[in-house]
Order: sequence, then C-alpha cells, then structure tokens
Amino acid sequence: MKRNPYFRLLRLVLLTLMLLAAASPAFATKPEFTTISIDEMTEFGECDGFAVIEHLEGTIKVSLHFDQAGTPVMEINRIRLRHTFTNSETGASLFTPDVGVDKVEFSQGEPATVAVIGLVGRFVVPGEGLVFAHMGIIVFDLNTGEVLHVGGPHDDFEDLLPVLCSALD
Repeated sequence: MKRNPYFRLLRLVLLTLMLLAAASPAFATKPEFTTISIDEMTEFGECDGFAVIEHLEGTIKVSLHFDQAGTPVMEINRIRLRHTFTNSETGASLFTPDVGVDKVEFSQGEPATVAVIGLVGRFVVPGEGLVFAHMGIIVFDLNTGEVLHVGGPHDDFEDLLPVLCSALD
C-alpha cells in the first residue's frame, strides 16, 4: 500500500521539532518557532512510457507549544507548498498548491493526533474538470494511522499516480 506522501513530510517536521524540544530547557513555556524551507525533486512514479517527476517547493512555519512543565502539548504547522508533477518525456505538467494548517496534539509529550486542515491537493484537467481532490479536514491517530474524522473530499493518494499518468500523457 502506498503511504500518504504527506506523512513523509510530517515525520520530517516532527523529528526536527522533537530534537528542538529535547534541547530546550525544562522551564521553557514560550512556543518555539521554526521555518522549514523545502525545494526537492523526486520521481513520484512510473507511467507507460514516462516517469512522473515531482517538484515540491515552499515553506512550513512551525510553532511548538509547551505546558508549564516544558512538555510539548501542541504543534501548529502553517503549510505553504506547491507540488508540480511533470512528464519526464514531454515536459507536460500539472501543479497544485498545498496550503493550510496542520494541528498536532500531544499526549504525555508524544505526538498523538494530527488534524490536516486546508488544501493538500486539487487537480483540474482542461476538458475533464476536477480529477483529484484532497481538501477540507482529516484527523489521524498518529499511533495507529486510523482516520478519526473527515470533512470534505479526500481522494485516496493511491489513486493519484493513475490520475497523473492519464492527465500528463
């Protein structure tokens, strides 16, 4: 099963913040702020006759909040990204903004749930209309991967590659 590409990015953000939290003094109660700049290209997948190349660029502004004991209780990630998917042979491309807020709730200092709020992906193909949408709100249990709440259209990320193959052919 292909995992949601969002989780890879979330793991990067959480790892960075947990390292920052470990280095902070126990008496700190003020939030910590970090900006993560992203500019990376990867092969997203293979289609019949071409590869789909993803270019991800933008920023994530993170604020990590603590209780009086200095234990992390909440993290707010302000997402401003752009995903561009390109046919490696023809150069044809589609893009989507990835904008919104992710709210991570902690339990006993460990990430427990994440609410992904906003537009993660939306593709409109001329002549076809909306072919993929992942937007609104979706809440995950980070320990089990279980979806706790969904509001809005959330197409399965496993369906994205076939959509891109068709649209970029």
